Amino acid sequence: MKVLQALKHAKEVLSEIEDKEYAKWETLLILSHLLKVPPLNVYLYLDKEISQKSFLKILEERKKKKPLPYILKTTYFWGRKFYVEEGVLIPRQDTENLVSAFLELPLKKGRVLELGVGAGTISVTLLLERKNLKVFAVDINPKALRITKKNAKNYKVEKRLFLIKGDWFSPFLEKPFFDAIVSNPPYISSEEWETLEEEVKLYEPKSALVSGKEGTEFQEKLLKFSDKYLLKGGFLIFEIGYNQGKKIRELLDFYRWSFKIYRDLKGYERVVVAWKENT
Repeated sequence: MKVLQALKHAKEVLSEIEDKEYAKWETLLILSHLLKVPPLNVYLYLDKEISQKSFLKILEERKKKKPLPYILKTTYFWGRKFYVEEGVLIPRQDTENLVSAFLELPLKKGRVLELGVGAGTISVTLLLERKNLKVFAVDINPKALRITKKNAKNYKVEKRLFLIKGDWFSPFLEKPFFDAIVSNPPYISSEEWETLEEEVKLYEPKSALVSGKEGTEFQEKLLKFSDKYLLKGGFLIFEIGYNQGKKIRELLDFYRWSFKIYRDLKGYERVVVAWKENT
């Protein structure tokens, strides 16, 4: 099957299960995977033959609502390709706002703690963008640590990344040690979970998405305990849900944090950068 034919066929098939523009992008991702070229380079190979069997197998899995990153074992974050598989959360573009906010900070070196490392996209990206950082990455899921290690080795930053199996702050002594703490915590309420897309509920780990009844339980833990582990002048950076701004502001005030909130490309409040004035 030629790429031109596959391009047309995949767009038609995928448009039945998702938005046409997104179907076009996923088509490019599938063909780039088969051709082993960057997605936008697919158009340079329209006359090239690809394996029809492999192509149709991918489409069949996708039609069953299995997320494409789990099929291809590949996702893109901050312009880079990362390995991912079932059992860890698929990184979202919204989370790139957390990286953007971090890179605005006057923090060129030091120790960073990531709570809930997932596939390692945040930690590895920060290590690539800031050559003098060291990152300590915690996750309770052994698979997440294994995948993060794979991604770190791929980008040759594994010597500055320390992977720790544990539940949030539990592996650490309660004393100031980190220059920054970052996290994309679970922030979906139990009620919101029921309204999510079928492919998310069927395939992605619920524990990485659902925080509890309120949806802000994990963010409150961050605000309650992080200052015990931050050095003087340290920063706490974390992601929030599109509808959580009001509640998060109340928690920030209650636990006496100064803060700045960043919006995503759709205009939703998405990332909090917080610090303590007198610590």
